[in-house]
Amino acid sequence: MTASTTGPQRFEPMLRWYPPAWRDRYGGEMAALLEDTHGSGRVPLAQRLALAKAGAAERARAAGIIGNSTGNYERVRAGSHLILCAWALFMIGGAIFVKYSEHWDAAVPRAHQWRPNDGYLTVQIAGFVGVALVAFAALVVLPALVRHIRQHGTATIRRPIRRALIAGALAVGLTAGVAVWAHHLTGHARNGGLWPYTIVGGVLGLSVIAAIATSTAAAIQVTRQLDVSPRVMRFLGSMALVLSLMMLAVVTGTVVWWQAVAQYSPQFLGSGRVIGFSNVMPAPLMGATALMCIGLVLAGSGSVRMARQLGGDLTRT
Repeated sequence: MTASTTGPQRFEPMLRWYPPAWRDRYGGEMAALLEDTHGSGRVPLAQRLALAKAGAAERARAAGIIGNSTGNYERVRAGSHLILCAWALFMIGGAIFVKYSEHWDAAVPRAHQWRPNDGYLTVQIAGFVGVALVAFAALVVLPALVRHIRQHGTATIRRPIRRALIAGALAVGLTAGVAVWAHHLTGHARNGGLWPYTIVGGVLGLSVIAAIATSTAAAIQVTRQLDVSPRVMRFLGSMALVLSLMMLAVVTGTVVWWQAVAQYSPQFLGSGRVIGFSNVMPAPLMGATALMCIGLVLAGSGSVRMARQLGGDLTRT
């Protein structure tokens, strides 16, 4: 074995769970302790999991997501990032909902359409407002991004942005290709009658999820490096709280639509069964709603985390 595989250096990959600042200060001591404990032997899985758990907690603490070691400024930033992650889950869940609910009005009797229509309209409006809020927030931080590039260059932000652009371009390309292909297929072929189309549709869905995930990760990695004024940070935090309300509206609209369609046109929701559930609880809608509920929990956590800080001093320390 080489020195790099027998000395303390071999433990460095296990310490990557911890934030860079922590590793710079304590990484050498931790690696030496692991070397004294395990020598050249294999590190037990329980020890690896413990390091991963402690490192993730330290990252969350350094980002201001948990604990009180950071100031109000960083807590508001961390809360906004949690809400942005929640919105990413809502975009995925919302895409599933929109796809599954296509042409619902053709299945529900006209006399009973007002309630599902109200729910569906609530989802549409809240979703549109949410997208507009995120887009406007991007415009608000654009001057800070330009300043960062002028002062520090693009080295620290190039990689996450490149990943997001590649994933986005792939998703757009697949979407265009599938749209052209679908235009030449019958309705039966588009809805499960042609297995290659079904497989490509699944790949398209995964590519969209990857694009949303990488874009969200890039936004967080980039904005964590930006130096925005306390006034702008307060404004962004307030917008994030409004975005949380839009998520609550989306969940409410989805539940109202689902309950009404299940009551007046259960056959629209499908004839198959999920173990333990009736056919009015189809797996796609259950999955979409689960993603939204997880997102709502994240958004609530982020909102609580920063709501008390918005009225205080946001001077960056």
